[in-house]
Amino acid sequence: MTHVTALAYLGLRVPDLAAWRTFAVDLLGMQATPESDDTELFLRLDDRSHRLHLTEGDPGLAHLGFEVDTPTELRALAEHLRASGVEVIDDPALAKVRRVHDLVRCDDPAGNRVELVCGQLGARTPFASPRGVTFKTGTQGLGHVFMLVPDGDAANRFYVDGLGFRLSDTIDLGPIEGVFLHCNPRHHTLAYGAVPGVSALQHVMLEVDSLDAVGRAFDAVGDAGLTIARTIGMHTNDHMVSFYVTSPSGLDIEFGCNGREIDDDTWQVGHYDAASYWGHRRIPA
Repeated sequence: MTHVTALAYLGLRVPDLAAWRTFAVDLLGMQATPESDDTELFLRLDDRSHRLHLTEGDPGLAHLGFEVDTPTELRALAEHLRASGVEVIDDPALAKVRRVHDLVRCDDPAGNRVELVCGQLGARTPFASPRGVTFKTGTQGLGHVFMLVPDGDAANRFYVDGLGFRLSDTIDLGPIEGVFLHCNPRHHTLAYGAVPGVSALQHVMLEVDSLDAVGRAFDAVGDAGLTIARTIGMHTNDHMVSFYVTSPSGLDIEFGCNGREIDDDTWQVGHYDAASYWGHRRIPA
């Protein structure tokens, strides 16, 4: 079955663009594009035109952009979704805004805008992190998102049966179960936990190429007085060594390295009773 291959980009609404720019660029090492202004912020992590698009507004997820390899596969995936009862809209005007060649859009069962795209624009200049950071993207995409959804079965039907994600593993997170899904060798591109009546983006993970980059970022956000949501630790399922920092809009950003990769020919789905082997401690207020 045709399936999505990566998280190409992410759109966020934030109440303070200037604060987010300082956070993303000066502390975490992303690069703002020249097109950024007082009304929107485009952030680069690599040679793509952008990976994050921020606009002012009440904090929350604006859109998820998932990549499909070819226009033919994009059309096939759109027809597959339509056949399952999902309303899918071809939107060439929005494709220009998002800087992609082809785009169709729909909503997931929780009401999140999902954009399926092909041919994301490449940047004209090399990526230059102001902090010398190298992000791990490429065919593995932007990183991963963890979402809270009101109906786990509906989310599974849309993302697994509809978009072609595969189950990596699950974690018992106490009141909820975390379900971790992959669409490329990155251990998971999307994960969710079902909480009745709740739809929210819980965190976004950005992966870098070294533990040194993680440690320097941890010091930078701490020195800036930002809230460390979780200290440096190592996850059980994807083996990511990371920390969590609360962004200026309240969204947690996981910043990590050394994530585990999946080979679908040999992978065995697992289950865990804890999220971390060590660390990831909450710091008391």
